[in-house]
Amino acid sequence: MSTPCAGPLLAPRALRAPLWRAAASAPMRVSFAGGGSDLPGVALLDGGRVVGAAIDLRVRVVVEPFDRGWVRMELASRGQGPPGGCAEAGAPRVLTRRRTDPPRDDLAFRLIEATLAATGVGDGVALRVETEMSPGAGLGGSASAAVAALFALRASVGEVASPEELSREAVAIERERLGNACGAQDQVFAAFGGLLDLAFDARGCSGVRRLAVGSPELVPALSAGLLLVDTAVRRVSGEVLDRVDAGAACGAKGELVAAAGDVARGFEIGSLALVLSGMRRGAAAKVRLSEAASAIAVSMQQRLDGLGVEVLRMCGAGGGGHLLIWAPAERHARILEELGPCLVRRPALGAAGVRLDPEPAA
Repeated sequence: MSTPCAGPLLAPRALRAPLWRAAASAPMRVSFAGGGSDLPGVALLDGGRVVGAAIDLRVRVVVEPFDRGWVRMELASRGQGPPGGCAEAGAPRVLTRRRTDPPRDDLAFRLIEATLAATGVGDGVALRVETEMSPGAGLGGSASAAVAALFALRASVGEVASPEELSREAVAIERERLGNACGAQDQVFAAFGGLLDLAFDARGCSGVRRLAVGSPELVPALSAGLLLVDTAVRRVSGEVLDRVDAGAACGAKGELVAAAGDVARGFEIGSLALVLSGMRRGAAAKVRLSEAASAIAVSMQQRLDGLGVEVLRMCGAGGGGHLLIWAPAERHARILEELGPCLVRRPALGAAGVRLDPEPAA
């Protein structure tokens, strides 16, 4: 079944305060093939397609009642960051303002301000974002934060929102309220979770389909070979995408979509070889889409030559963030030795979509 998720931004609500505490979390994602074909200007021509998975790295948002007349926002990091002292470490960033003050134009808080405005929960509210990743990691963290924030804010006033509504509104927040040049895959993975085959048109995601998996051994085998390598380079995805040549994007679009089709077919028939072949095809198309954005991946491919790497590509828009590597598990030791101090994560595929988090034990 294919579920449409495109549409305009929902009208903002009247200003209100949370009734109770609500905590929600949403997963980040990796795309196996097709990333880039979800961009509005690219998807406009015959549509786009992305196949990928939500992963077990999550963004958590806690909403609580606060002093009436005030708004408090906090960005906090937890977990291990990349070498070199990236912004993930250190004390939380906190911003407190009066309800009547205009939203702050601080880049770090713009997304939170936009979700408050979209839901109307903007009086007597405290909102805390907790994440293991600093912005610009290439794993869809900002979309995960938006979806989790929308879900928690609505839950704090007794509202329930569907994954379709959450993903649609999160895309509209980034595109319309914040003016970001972004695709629409991240928000869908954050809202729905799992293994997904997504279709796109100029408005956004036009269809969501759960991937059919033809063999129970396929996903564990695929997961066992995956490595997420943190480049320790952070970038703004919209700025990377703004530099993509329109001609190159249109030229690569057919290959991006075809690669996504190969991966989906590989899942359907339970063929790891076909999944990996589609991933390689998609990685080559991403280089064609933007050689500059894929420069780190090309350099790393040369560095790891001869060590058994079968797939290597930039995550997200490229230009930094994370690299996705697939190699047989028995070759990981040599690859990790060559990577040296780089922070490497082993993602679990198919994480649950946005959800309310249970209260911590007393």
